[in-house]
Amino acid sequence: MNALLRDPRAQRLIAANLTSSIGSGVTIIAVPWLLVNRPGGSQIYGWATALTTLAIFLFAPYYGAWVDRHSRKTMLLLGELFGATATLAMALTGFFRGEYATWQLVTVYFCGMFYYTLHFPAKFAFIQQIFGRAHYQSLTSVMEIQGQTASMLAGGLASLLLDHVSLTAILLLDASTYAVSFVLQSTIPYAATHQTAESRNAPAPNAWRAVGEAWTWLRARPALSTFLLCSFVPFLGIMVANYLFPIYVAATLHETPGVYGRGEMIFALGAIGAGVCVPFLTARFNHARTTVALAGVFLVGLVLLAVWPRTLPFYAAMVFLGLGNAGVRVARNVIVLEAVPNALMGRVHVFFLVFERSLRTLLILLMTALVDTRGAPLCFALLLLVNLAAFAGLLRSRAAAEAAQAAPAH
Repeated sequence: MNALLRDPRAQRLIAANLTSSIGSGVTIIAVPWLLVNRPGGSQIYGWATALTTLAIFLFAPYYGAWVDRHSRKTMLLLGELFGATATLAMALTGFFRGEYATWQLVTVYFCGMFYYTLHFPAKFAFIQQIFGRAHYQSLTSVMEIQGQTASMLAGGLASLLLDHVSLTAILLLDASTYAVSFVLQSTIPYAATHQTAESRNAPAPNAWRAVGEAWTWLRARPALSTFLLCSFVPFLGIMVANYLFPIYVAATLHETPGVYGRGEMIFALGAIGAGVCVPFLTARFNHARTTVALAGVFLVGLVLLAVWPRTLPFYAAMVFLGLGNAGVRVARNVIVLEAVPNALMGRVHVFFLVFERSLRTLLILLMTALVDTRGAPLCFALLLLVNLAAFAGLLRSRAAAEAAQAAPAH
C-alpha cells in the first residue's frame, strides 16, 4: 500500500478523482432536491432519470467499443472536458437568464449522470493497464475511500450551499473541478499497450457486435457471469435509491435539505468504512465470500427504509447501504480486474452497464408511477425484493467467482 501511494501516477489519479467527484457530487445532490421541490417535480425527476438511463443505454455499446480501440487516457480526458464544458454552459445560461427553468435542471442532471456513468469503463481499463495485478486490491480500496470521501464532502457542501448559494455558483464550482481533474490526469504517463498496428488500422466494428463479443466471453463462463451480474445489483439499488432519497426525505420524513445532505454524508462514512475493512475481510474470507456477506449488509439498509420511515432509522439505513454497496464494489472490482482480459475490459464493463441500465430504467419508471400514490417506503420494499433475488444468485455462483480469481485472465 505504501509503495502504491508513493507512485506519482496513483497520487495524480486519486487527486483527480477526488476533485471531480466533489464537484459532480454536489451537483447530483443539489439538482434532484431542487427538482422534487417544484410542482410535479417528483414525476419530472423520474422521467428525467429514466430518459437519462435510456440515453446511456443506447450510447454505451459505442463507448465500450471506443474504449477498447483507443487510448484509455484520451477517453478519460474527453470525459472531463465534456463535464467541464456542459456544466459551464448551463451555469452561464442560468446566470444570463436570471433563473433556472426545469429543462435546465434536467440538462444539468443529465450531463452529470452521463459523465459519472461513462467515466468508469475508461477508468477501469486505464487502471488495469498501468498498474500490476499486485496493486488491484490496494488501489480499488483507496479509490473507493477517495470516492466516498468526495461524496461525504459533497453531501456536506450541498447541505450548506443549497440554502445560501445560488445554483450558478454551485455549477461554476463543479465545472472548475472537472478542469482541475483534466489537468491532473493529463500528466499521468501512459502507453496504449492494448493497441497494435493491426487494431489501429482495422475498420471500426459494429458497436453492438462489439458488446456481443463481450457476451461471448461471458457466455462461456455462465456461473461467473451470474455472480458478476448479481454483484452489480446493489449498485443498481443505489442508483434507483438516489431517485427515491430526496422524495423520501421531503415527502415521507417531511424533513429539510440538511437531513438529505447529512444522509449522503453518513452513506459516505459507511462506504469509507468498507474501503478500510474490505482488504482485511478479503484476506481472511476471499473476495467472493466478502461480496456475498456485504450484499447481505446492503439488504439490512433496504429493510430499514421500507419498514421504519423515521429520521434516525434513515441515518442507520444509510450506514448499511454505504457499507454494503461500497464493500461489494471493492471486492467485485478486484475479481473483474483479475478475471477479465484487458483487451475486452471496456466491452465487458459496458455489457454490465447495459444490463444494469436496462433494469434501472424499468425500475425507475415503475417507481415514478408508484411513488406519489403509494409512497417511497413501498418503492424501497420492491427494491428489496430485487436485491434479495440477486443475493440468492450470488450464493449459488460464489464458487465460480472463487475459481475465476485463482486463474489468470485469458
